[in-house]
Parts: sequence; C-alpha cells; structure tokens
Amino acid sequence: MIEYLFFFLYTNIGDNMKRKSVILLVSIFIFIAIVGGVSYAFFNYNKSIGNVTLNTGEISINLANINGNLSLLNSVPKSDNEGKVQGNYLDFEVTSTVDSEPIYYEVYILPKSGNTLDTSYIKTYLTDQSNNVIKGVKSYNSLQNSEKENGKLLYKGLIKVNNDYTKKTETKDFRLRLWLDESYTDTNSNTFNFDINLYAYNVGEDFEIPTGANLVRKAINDKINAETNSCNPIWVDDNGTNNDETDDITYFSGTNTCVDMNYVWYSGKLWRITAIYPDGSMKLVTEDVLTVISWGSSAEYDGSWVYQWLNEDFYDTLVNPNDIIISNATWNYSEDGNSTPVRPETITTQKTTDAPIGLLNAYEYYNAYRNATTSTNYLHIGYYWWLITPYSSMSTVRLVSYIGSSGNRSPHSFSYGIRPSIIIKPLVEFSGNGTKSNPFEIVGDKENPTNNVTLLSSRSIGEYVEFDNVLYRIVDTSNGKTKLVMDNVLMNDESAVRKKFASSTYYGKITNTQSDDYWDYYLNNTWYNSISNTYKNMLINETYYLGLYVNTNYKATVCKDSILDDVTIKNCTKYTSSDADKTFTGKVGLLRVGEIFGSNLSERGIWVITASGSSNVRTVSDNYVGNVNPANEENVRPSITLKSGIKITGGTGYVGGETNSPFEISE
Repeated sequence: MIEYLFFFLYTNIGDNMKRKSVILLVSIFIFIAIVGGVSYAFFNYNKSIGNVTLNTGEISINLANINGNLSLLNSVPKSDNEGKVQGNYLDFEVTSTVDSEPIYYEVYILPKSGNTLDTSYIKTYLTDQSNNVIKGVKSYNSLQNSEKENGKLLYKGLIKVNNDYTKKTETKDFRLRLWLDESYTDTNSNTFNFDINLYAYNVGEDFEIPTGANLVRKAINDKINAETNSCNPIWVDDNGTNNDETDDITYFSGTNTCVDMNYVWYSGKLWRITAIYPDGSMKLVTEDVLTVISWGSSAEYDGSWVYQWLNEDFYDTLVNPNDIIISNATWNYSEDGNSTPVRPETITTQKTTDAPIGLLNAYEYYNAYRNATTSTNYLHIGYYWWLITPYSSMSTVRLVSYIGSSGNRSPHSFSYGIRPSIIIKPLVEFSGNGTKSNPFEIVGDKENPTNNVTLLSSRSIGEYVEFDNVLYRIVDTSNGKTKLVMDNVLMNDESAVRKKFASSTYYGKITNTQSDDYWDYYLNNTWYNSISNTYKNMLINETYYLGLYVNTNYKATVCKDSILDDVTIKNCTKYTSSDADKTFTGKVGLLRVGEIFGSNLSERGIWVITASGSSNVRTVSDNYVGNVNPANEENVRPSITLKSGIKITGGTGYVGGETNSPFEISE
C-alpha cells in the first residue's frame, strides 16, 4: 500500500514593524508529494515569481525569486548526509534597502493549523544557493523561536547604512532543505503546512548579527564590565606591539579564573576559544590532551605523524566538519628560535600548509600568558603537549611542559600530548554562555538524543557514558558497537588500584600465571565478574592490537604494512589473530599508544596495552610516553566494548563543571 506524506508550502511575506506599520501579502503555493515506507514515487514542481516589495519611505525589503525545485525518490526518511545533498529544497532571496536607521529582519517558518506530522522528525538545513552553510543540520523543534508569533527562526539579518550615510542595499540568497529523519517509521499519511515569513523592524546602532563570534564578544564584555579587579580576559594585537604587524585578532589571555567564558562543547570534546579573527572566524583548541604520540621523522608539521593523526584519525571524530570548520585553514609552522615567540607571519622564511586540523603555534601560546604567567594561564593543564612551531634549524619542535613553560625536543625521540586545533567558520551559530558548566554549543553538532530511541553507537567520540555507576568516554562506534574507556583510573574506594602489567610484555598472552597480581588476568576475571549482570550482558569481546611502538608512527601499533610514513595512507592491513603476539581478544583491555584518549587525563600515570619490545611496556605519565618493565606496578583505565543496539535512556553526554549528565543506557 502506498502511503503519502504531504508537505504544503505556502510562501508569503508579512511585516509587523515596531515603528512603521505596513502590511503586504503575496503568496505562492508549492505542493510536494513525499512518499513513505518502501513505496516508489516521483514528483517535481518548479515555480518562480518576481520581486515582492514592502516600501515605507525609509526601507524596502523583498522576499523574492522564490524557486521550488522539490523532488523526492523512494522512501522519504533520510540520514543527515543524504538530506543535505538530495532534492527537496526551496530557493529564495531577501533584498534589504535602508536609508537611515539600521534594520533587523528575521526569516522564519510559521506552521499552519491542522498539521498531523510529528515535527520532532523534521530536519532543516539552510545554505546559500551555492551551498555554503548558513545554519547546519538542525531538527525543527530545536530551532530558536522567532520573535514574531509562534514561528521557528531560520535566519537573523541586519542591514546598516553605508559609512557615508548613503542608501545601502544588500541581497542575500537562501536554500532551505527539509527531510524526515531516518528514525521516522510512521506509515500513516501525515501533513505539515507552513509559511516562510519575513519580519522586520528598526533596531539600535549597537545591534550585531548573533553569530558565534558576536556571542563570544558579548560574553567577553559582560565579563570585563562585571569585574572590579584588574582581570582583563583579552589582549588585542595591534599598533605594532612586539614588532608585529597590525592584525586585529582578539586573543584570549589570562588565568582560568579570568578567562572562563570561552568553553565550547563540540563533537564530544571540550574546547577553548583562543582567538577571534576580524571576519568572525575563531580558533579553538581542545581543553585536554587527546592522545600521545611521537612527532615524526622531521620537525616540519606538513608530513609529520602528528599531521597524519589529526587530519585522518581525529578528523573522522568531528560532527559535520564541512559545515562547521574551515577545511583549508592555513597553519603556519615557520621556525621560531626566539626566547619570546613572534607572530609567525613576520618570520622571513615561511612554512605553511592548508589542512582542516592543526596545533597552536608558539606565538599563540605566548599570548595566552601575557595577562598571566606560564604556570597560571588558561591553557596550562599540567601535562606535556606539542606546539606546531619548530625551534632551531628545523631539528627540534616546541612544546609546553607539565609546568607550563615552553621547551623543545627532538621530533622523533620523544612522544608528547596532542591538543587538536580547528578554526570555526564565521557564520556558525552558538548557544549557551561559554562557561564550563554551560559551554557554548555549535548549531550543527549532534542534538540531544531521544530517550529509549537513540542508539549509543550513533553518538560522538568523546561523549560520556555511565556504565555500572562508573564514568566512561566513547572511543569508537564502528560496526554498530561502542568502545568505551574509563574516564579515570580504576579505583578501590578512594585509592587507585596498582598492579603489574602482565607476566610478559604482551597483554593476555601468557596463561600459566593465573593471578590477580596481573592486570590482564584481573581485569578479565575478577573485575569482569564484579560487574552487575545488567551491564555485563552488554559486553562483547573486542580485538586489542599489540603492535610495538618504538617512537615511530603511531600506526605501527595496529598495522603490519611495511610503509607507514606516507600520510596519504589512511587505512592499512591490520594485524590479525594469526600474527603471533600482535592481538588480544577478550572482554577487557587497555587503550594503545596513538588511540584517542590513550592518555592519562589524571594525576596518575597509566599502563597502555602497547609494548616497546620484549622487555618493556609503554606507560603514559604527564602525557609523556614512558618505557617500564611489566613487573612494575602502575594504574590502568580499562577499556570495554558494548554490543550493538544499546539505547540511551537519559542524559546529554556532557560532563563538566556543575553540569554532569552522562548518558544512561540499557539494552
């Protein structure tokens, strides 16, 4: 039986101005037939109209050139990736003209009466007609309410007069896509009728379009205005200070107490905004170290193992990166051997590369403590982490030490922490207030799950999960499974549990020593049996890779390919159970060197599952990779894998500050 779901688009323009009251209504009716279930149909309707103009003597605003090219094939429910590129779109333009006072306008969806479709399943995606993102994928219900009537806001715009106070006219084009979420299963015929409306009114000169950058600037001003002491959370590089060229970049600088409004929760990770650029784009760096690896065979970022990890392994953990981050951002890794780092763009010999992900440079870290010290600035986290800047003769790379000071090390001989950095696009929208307990969230990131419906395996790498009353983080979600790692080291009441690694350097490979003295036995027997049956039934066996790590490419721990230095190789032939001493299969393991969250993230050093040879096993302490005899006693962060089909029953997946809401789960 063919079931039909209809979207009726009735498009009009309406205006209810605060100071001018003029009403004009012009409409176009667009009918879209959308087929549900497994039935097949095709319906395509194209229509356009001329300009629709509202004139008041001072302004004119047009909702014009409406063009519906709306088609759907086969079943309607779509994944977000499908919905963003397949048919079902509406093109329109807004032209604004202002003579004197600035004009603020809203483009919004106004639902009509008689709708039967559950709007929680409707997805929206707003771009311009060249498919540049204006507002990323967002469910209809989570759209901000419009200031006009009961509509949902698609876009807020502002038009001001020219600097010489002459008339100014601007035209902005839009492309709105709608689809049903892939979780929609209703086979009944349903309808959703709505108008696309335009609402305009005069505003004060100080109004700014509420992009992420403007929301952050407001948070900065609120902080400065509220302070009674000398706290100043920003430093603006201008007027040739420190022999720099004027760049009008706003850098955050100061202590954590002072800089407490620049937190962002995105893709399951907590970030800090470090800089706001004149165009509204912003640089972010993760709050924590996310892995620990050797830099590479040379000090240059382009072609390093760090570059490879960031732009392959880490990039795949980001949500909607094409919509949210600048994919061809320029990362400057020009050599700087100065005791006080300089702006890299002023260095004579330039080294740059374009890539989605990078690291902070030495000058950017220097800016962070201009209003503080190396040990008190907001980027100091008490661990070692790499910077992108080579130090001398391109033979060493700069880093930040566990006490916050800057140092440099051989790129091949040492393994330190990675704090990824990204640049957010100028028009990306934020919500929240930027504190750690209520960080900014990015429009286009994954929304909160639907309890008892959303699968845990559909969530972001890094989100928090409560498992048997203990806090974990998501490490991997491939093949419908969910790999987790304990957020802290394994504890016994208030004390960290310390044990020998195993009876050899290869985890789980010697079975004639069945003793709780060793982590491989204890975790897969005594500790595993202590898990309550409700949660134990969720666990499945996982393959843990035991490849050696000798300050080489992080891929050596999982790959048996002989050539690992080619950064264009994303995947590799992995070790299998037939490769002696290279894999362990069991219920409980440890993370390896180079795996995301394969770092300690606590004051205690930990074992990782990776050996360095026949005598020693790797540890991570202060996010520096060490080399320890397996008979030593160290802490661990256990790793487990949950079977497919585990559902989220509560929580938002964020843990931080006063707001702790890990996912609650059940079968």
